[in-house]
Amino acid sequence: MKAALALAALVFCQFGPSWMRGLTPYWGDLSYIHHPWRALESQLLMSGRLPLWNPYVYFGMPLSATMQDAVFYPGTAPYFFFGFAEATAIFHAFHYWLAGFLTYLWLRSLRFPTLCALGGALGVCLGGVFLARRSFLNHLAVLSLAPGMLLFYRRPAALALVLSCSFLAGFPPLLISSAAAAWAVSLALSPKRRLRFAAGSVGAWFGAGALALAFSACLLLPAMELFQHSRRAAGLALEESLRFGFSAADLRLWISPLLSGAVFNPAVEWWKSCYLGFIAWIAIVAGLTKLPRAKAAVLAAFLFFTALLILGGSNPISEAIWSKSVPLRFIRYPGNLAAMALPALALLAACGFERLPKRPLWVGLAALELFLYAAGKTPQASWPLFAMAGSLTRSLQGSLGDSRYLLSPLALESEQGLGRNTPEAILDWKTRLYGLSNAPFRLRSAANFGDPLAPGPSYHVMDFLYRRASAQGAAAYFPWAGIGRLLTPGLLEDSKLLRYEGRRLWEIYAPAVPIASAYAFDFSTGLLISAEISEAALLLPAGRPLTLNRPREDRYSLVGVSDSPGWVFISEPRYPGWEAALETANGRRAAPSLPALTAFQKIEVPAGSWRLDFRYNPWTWRLGRALSLLSLMAFAAYWYNKLANV
Repeated sequence: MKAALALAALVFCQFGPSWMRGLTPYWGDLSYIHHPWRALESQLLMSGRLPLWNPYVYFGMPLSATMQDAVFYPGTAPYFFFGFAEATAIFHAFHYWLAGFLTYLWLRSLRFPTLCALGGALGVCLGGVFLARRSFLNHLAVLSLAPGMLLFYRRPAALALVLSCSFLAGFPPLLISSAAAAWAVSLALSPKRRLRFAAGSVGAWFGAGALALAFSACLLLPAMELFQHSRRAAGLALEESLRFGFSAADLRLWISPLLSGAVFNPAVEWWKSCYLGFIAWIAIVAGLTKLPRAKAAVLAAFLFFTALLILGGSNPISEAIWSKSVPLRFIRYPGNLAAMALPALALLAACGFERLPKRPLWVGLAALELFLYAAGKTPQASWPLFAMAGSLTRSLQGSLGDSRYLLSPLALESEQGLGRNTPEAILDWKTRLYGLSNAPFRLRSAANFGDPLAPGPSYHVMDFLYRRASAQGAAAYFPWAGIGRLLTPGLLEDSKLLRYEGRRLWEIYAPAVPIASAYAFDFSTGLLISAEISEAALLLPAGRPLTLNRPREDRYSLVGVSDSPGWVFISEPRYPGWEAALETANGRRAAPSLPALTAFQKIEVPAGSWRLDFRYNPWTWRLGRALSLLSLMAFAAYWYNKLANV
C-alpha cells in the first residue's frame, strides 16, 4: 500500500502543477487523432447509438473495427463521463501509476526489497518512453499493461485479462513486442533448464491467449475484416516501415537527453525519447555484475537484439532483419519497439539498487533526475482548446451540407500555427482540420491523415485525386466523389471547374456545378460507369441529383422516380456489412450493388417510384459481440463458483 501511494504521489508531482493551472497536453496525435475518436464515440453513445460506422473520414469507414481508437478498452471510460482534457488527465495519471505499480509488483514477486523494486519501476513510468507517449494514448495504455505479462506470466486467468485489455487498448504491435519481451526476460530468470521452463509456459500462454481472443472478439473480428480490406493487408513497404528509427549515435539517448548534443524535444522526435537517467544506469551496470553470468548474458543478448531492431535502416544487419522478417512487414517505425527493453532494464536497475549503499538516496536522486528531464517538455494549452471549432469549421458546417471537403495535399501538417501570440498560434494550428479532427464536428472529408487501416478502395481514390497534376484535374472528379469544397494553402489559377469563396485559414473553392451524394442515370448510361477509377475511365456528365437522407451515421436512404429502368450511382463506400434494400410498389427486396469508381457503388432500379434503404450491420460485429459476452459470462460464472466453494 505504501508503494502504491508513493507512486501515486510521484505521478501527481509529474502532472499536478499543469492540472492545477488548467493546462493539458495537446500536441500531435492527441489533437489530430485521439480527440476526434474519443469525442465522436462519446457523442454517439450519448445519443444511444453504437459507434459502428464513421461517415466523416476517408469517404466513410468502420468505427468499431478501428483498433487504435480503443472504444472497448475499459480505461477509455473517463472519456464517456468527462470532457476530453479532464478525461485525458485521468487517463494519463492512471496509466502512469498502473505501469509503475505493475512493475513494482513484478519486481517484488522476484523478492527484491521494496525500495529497490520501486527504483526499478521509476524508469518505466517516469522515463523518456512514457514521456513521449503522452500524445499516443493507445501506446501508453498498452505499455502500462506490459508489466502485467511478467507478473502473471504463468497464471492463465489473470494473463488472459491482461492480454485482452492490451489488445483492446489499441496498438497490437506493442502488445506483440511486449509479449516477446516478457518471454525473453522470463527465460533469462528461469532455472538452468530453460527449454523445459519454456515448454511449460507454452500451455499457460496458449490458454490465456485463446481466452483473451474470445474476450476481445467484439473488436478482433471486425478489425480482421478491416485489415483484410485495408492497404496494409499485404504489409508495408520497407521504406515506410523504417521511418523513425535510431542511428548508432542515438543509442546514448537511452542514458540521458543531455547526451544528445541538441535541444531535447520529445514532442517532435518522440521515438528518440527513451532515457532512464544517469542514476538508473549506474544501478543497471551494478545489476549486471550482480546477476549470475548466464542470466546476465541472456538479458544482454536480448538488449543487443532490441538495439538492432530499433536501429532500423541505419546499418546493413538491422536493415536485413527488417527486410527478411515477415512479421516486421506489418510494423511501422523501429522506434516503436524501443519499449521492449524496459522490463530487462527495470530488472537490472532493481538488482543494482539492491547492491548500492544508501538506497533511499539513490532512488530519490533517480526520481529527481527524471522529473527534471520531463519538466516543460510537453507542449500544453488550456483545457477548453479541444472544444473550440474555429472559423473554418463553422464556415464549412454552414456550406457543405451532406457533401465532403478535400484538403489539398500541399496543406501538409505543420509544426506551428499562425498568430500574434502563443494561444492564437495554437488555436490556428488546432482548427486547420488536420488528421481526423473534422469528425467531432460532423464534417465529411474525402481525405484524412492518421488512420493506418483506412479501407484500401477509399485510400486508392484519395491517392488518385492527390496524384492529379493540378487542382483543376482533380476537380473533374469532385461530382463523382461528393466533394463540395477544396481547401488549398494558396490561391489557384482561374478555372471553369472551381469557384473561389474566400479564405478561412485555407483558401476555399467550390465546384462550379452542384454536388450531390447520389445521381440517377438511364440504364445504358449507368452501364458505362466504370468499376475502377483511372485516367482511362470514361467520366460521364453527372446524372440527375438525388437527395441522400442520413438519419444516423450507420444508415441512409434514397427516394426517386424513374421513367424507365436505370441505375443509381452513390458516392458511399461499398464495404462489407452494408445491407441495401429496394422498396417499390411490388414489395421490398435486397438490392445487390456493383462496384463503381473503385470505392463507390451503383444499384439497378426499376421504372416507377422506388426507395433504397442502407444499413450497416456487419456479421463480424454481431458474432464478435456474442463471443465476447458469452466468454466473459462463462469466465465470471467459473470464478464465482470457484471462490464460493473455497
